[in-house]
Amino acid sequence: MGLLAAIVVFGLAQFPQYIGEVLALSMIGAVLTVVAIALQGAYRSVTRYLQGTVMWRVVAAATVVTVALGVISAVFFSGAFDWRACLVFALLNVAALNGWRILAARLLTGQDRSRIGTPVAVYGAGDAGRQLVAALRSGGQFRPVAFIDDDTAFWGHLVAGVRVHGPDSLDHLKTLGVERVLVALPSVNHGRRKQILEAVSNAGIAAMIMPGMDELATGAKQVDELREVQIEDLLSRDPVPPDPELLHLQVRGKTVLVTGAGGSIGSELCRQVHALGAEKLLLLDSCEYALYEIDRQLRCAEFIMHTGCKVVPILGNVCDERHLRAIFAEHAVDTVYHSAAYKHVPLVEANSIAAAHNNINGTERTARAALQAGVQNFVLVSTDKAVRPTSVMGATKRFCELVIQALGQEYPDRSLSMVRFGNVLGSSGSVVPLFREQIRNGGPITVTHPEVTRYFMTIPEAASLVIQAGSMGRNGEVFVLDMGEPVRIRDLAERMVRLCGLTSREDTEPPEKGDIAIRYTGLRPGEKLYEELLIGSDPEATSHSRIMKANERALDPDPLADAIEQMRQAIEWRNHHELASILASTVQGFERDMKPSLASASDHAARPVARQPA
Repeated sequence: MGLLAAIVVFGLAQFPQYIGEVLALSMIGAVLTVVAIALQGAYRSVTRYLQGTVMWRVVAAATVVTVALGVISAVFFSGAFDWRACLVFALLNVAALNGWRILAARLLTGQDRSRIGTPVAVYGAGDAGRQLVAALRSGGQFRPVAFIDDDTAFWGHLVAGVRVHGPDSLDHLKTLGVERVLVALPSVNHGRRKQILEAVSNAGIAAMIMPGMDELATGAKQVDELREVQIEDLLSRDPVPPDPELLHLQVRGKTVLVTGAGGSIGSELCRQVHALGAEKLLLLDSCEYALYEIDRQLRCAEFIMHTGCKVVPILGNVCDERHLRAIFAEHAVDTVYHSAAYKHVPLVEANSIAAAHNNINGTERTARAALQAGVQNFVLVSTDKAVRPTSVMGATKRFCELVIQALGQEYPDRSLSMVRFGNVLGSSGSVVPLFREQIRNGGPITVTHPEVTRYFMTIPEAASLVIQAGSMGRNGEVFVLDMGEPVRIRDLAERMVRLCGLTSREDTEPPEKGDIAIRYTGLRPGEKLYEELLIGSDPEATSHSRIMKANERALDPDPLADAIEQMRQAIEWRNHHELASILASTVQGFERDMKPSLASASDHAARPVARQPA
């Protein structure tokens, strides 16, 4: 290409007077071009994946060659010297060298991909959006046909050959065939991202999200590693920066035991405790596979992070008193996070004896064995269903809280506390995985009642707040997490349907009214229309904006000990009615044999949904 450019330029400029000089200059120009481009490393690049950096290297090489050729022609071939010809040579040389590369790259990547792949719009015309478009063009799954950007300066212009539209054009883009919106805003705050995702889902278009800036910076994810939008993206909040002192106080350099280590909250507690620098982490769970899985994850994390934390998996049951004593005797445990419990309301309602044994006996035996062994910090993971409970699960968890409060009076020099919060998104047995499965199967989505309402929080946020709240505990305090605003389960179901680019309808409506039907099945035994977080009405603020301390009445240790003994006898004799009677007489607000239904639940609909105090 360099030889051809030199012959054309110098030949046209000086031919035929200096034919010898023209040929000599042409050969020198060609050789210099080859050497310069080789030194720039452009020949080592793969033409199929041509990038702008390679093309600029060619420009730099051509510039150097032009200057060198001008000097050589002026000194040795004065008759053939012409600076204008040198300039034209440089331009023609660059055009020829880069032109064939562009043509070859286009041919090697499948010629024209303009009609291949699913048509998509990319939200964000900045650097991340342009990188994403470039990555998508090298593949074949998606075809970028539009940009969407909040910046009015971009509107109507072409970026990377793609026209930029405003946020109000979503409905218009849908009519043009756009099937997905790819959100390429890795550094945007959660609030703005949530607004964008809401707008996209309301337009009936499915969305996907580009990895966050932290994942891109560390190399954990690539630009084109898109993920489906999760309901967590719409319901979770901007995280409050954790208090480092509270996070590390009961964890760093200590031996920590997590019961229920394979569960949703337990496993996340394990991951965060491991990352926070515990010296030893004991994983206690009765489910072999769940224990194996969290142990495997932590060992992989240790291989990468090198925290120096020793992980010890223990297969056992929190009701096994002798095993618990052996664990505490073998390991000098400093902190216990007790998350082991039976929590699924309908299953617990149908298996009250097993639930009371596991939840109440398990908590009392674990806490007492820990305290007798000298453990300084004990944190009970509780639930909002313990507040004026209508289910056996809620009543047993409130009983557990009373046990810890009583032990706090018995061991005033220890740090005992309870952390109460609502549902966590995506946990085992929660509605979110169930709704996902039902949508994949084409519906219907089953909701117990049109007005049933719940608080939600992401698992990582809940676990982080549990660790921080536990560091504030002294003598059996109950801490309550700020769960934000409650969410109607019906609205949750409709949002999840829209996230999939589908429409919802009532089960009684004809199929043409929507893609996924929503069917109401009636409240299950022990289920409430709404949940509350406080028994009293005067919570105290703490040093953390999302953690409050509840002021709630504790039982005297002696009457509670009598209730525990009676409960154990009822469990031993499998006397369900006696167990219900003991729970009702011990736990404030619990009504024995309460079994709400869809019809009776309407009587409670007039009660206002409990709001989280500010």
